[in-house]
Amino acid sequence: MRHLALTGLMATLLAGCGGSDKGDAAAKTAGIPLAIASAKQSETPVKVTKKLDEYPAEIRALLQRANAAVVAGRNAVAIESLCQAIGQTPEDASLFRMRADVYKLQGENASARADFSTALRLAPNDPDLWNNRGYFLMSQGLTAEALSDFNRAIQLQPAHSAALNNRGLVHLANQKMEDAEADFTKAIDADQKFVDAWNNRAFARLKLNRLAPAMDDIRQALRLDERYATAWNNCGLIAVRQENWEEAVRAFSRAIELEPLDSRWLGHRREALLKLGRYEESQADAARVLWLEELKRLSAAAQQSPRGTEVWLQRGSHLMAGREFGAAAQDFTRVLLLQPKNADALAARARAWVAMGDRDRAMADCDSCLAIRADKDALSLRGDLWLQREDPDRALADYEAAERFDEQVALAYDQRAAAYAKSGKSAEAAADRTRAAGIRSALAAPAAATAAPAAADPSFNP
Repeated sequence: MRHLALTGLMATLLAGCGGSDKGDAAAKTAGIPLAIASAKQSETPVKVTKKLDEYPAEIRALLQRANAAVVAGRNAVAIESLCQAIGQTPEDASLFRMRADVYKLQGENASARADFSTALRLAPNDPDLWNNRGYFLMSQGLTAEALSDFNRAIQLQPAHSAALNNRGLVHLANQKMEDAEADFTKAIDADQKFVDAWNNRAFARLKLNRLAPAMDDIRQALRLDERYATAWNNCGLIAVRQENWEEAVRAFSRAIELEPLDSRWLGHRREALLKLGRYEESQADAARVLWLEELKRLSAAAQQSPRGTEVWLQRGSHLMAGREFGAAAQDFTRVLLLQPKNADALAARARAWVAMGDRDRAMADCDSCLAIRADKDALSLRGDLWLQREDPDRALADYEAAERFDEQVALAYDQRAAAYAKSGKSAEAAADRTRAAGIRSALAAPAAATAAPAAADPSFNP
């Protein structure tokens, strides 16, 4: 699903327009793998709407403070500022609407509902407010009450595209596919660029087995927003019903490319790959799904114990194994914010920096780790970094301390031998070449010993 950033939310609130966040609860109620469409703003001005510069200076300062607090994740501060603004202008419905959205972010749903209701008492003829409260109720799974609010919004503004779309989603939840298709059609008629309505009508038509029109709709959604992962997924689902397995794989692959941490796309692609007999790729998708399930488990554990360093270390290591290096570095950073001298986190984050090509940060983390303890992994990694900086002396010193013995060490001797030869130190160069050759010979010996024995000569007859 797509979500607005907090900055976008508050910018919308301060302009007095309808919100456009999406609700997971309604999607689960409907039991459908598509985006819950946005509570889209009205095309006409709302009577209670005020732009930021229309407020008195004191109120404007409080709203700016609230906006900054939401951006910083300090919702309680934002609520306090909005409470002060409401205390000075208690008849402004838009302020209650703003505070309701912040309460919703805070998870204080009872307070959010109360504020939505107060806003409607102050501005009962505002269709956007009815739609916004309806969307909030839908996100809480209260579809009957949400339907009543959407009906009221549409009564006030028959071409309210967001309310029409959201009422269609309630119909989807209630398995009323014909009614859902009709509302999505009205939403599209009201706004031809409403990408979610195109996507949602495609899904309703898929459920009605109207496959060709469904595919036409989903392609229009993708023309409007090529980066809409859920629409690509729905494109794949329609292609599956058409038994067009190649197109299904292409569509699911694009969804995975856009949102690689959503296991639904992988599960769908795996099934399409099986139909094509591409078993190795299908097994890889199955393995990735298992990896994502473990990530989900670790994420839930981290949410339950946000100050538990061990779970963040485990999650970071799991992300590293899945090649999600940026996210892994963030988890190791969380650990270091809690425990600045955690050597395990420093060594692990250094590996993440290397994977992302940030050698300077990797070197700094290795140094910090080694200042705490003699860590062989950090020594080995720092040796590689010295070698990349063409400093074989320091690289070899770290390799020796790490008790490392492999091809990389041989390369360090080769590099130093070349430097010795260039400066005319032929004896030292020869000695390093001999050391490199000795390492390679020693590494080759075990391989030769474990190689399969030569086949017997069939002509030999004892």
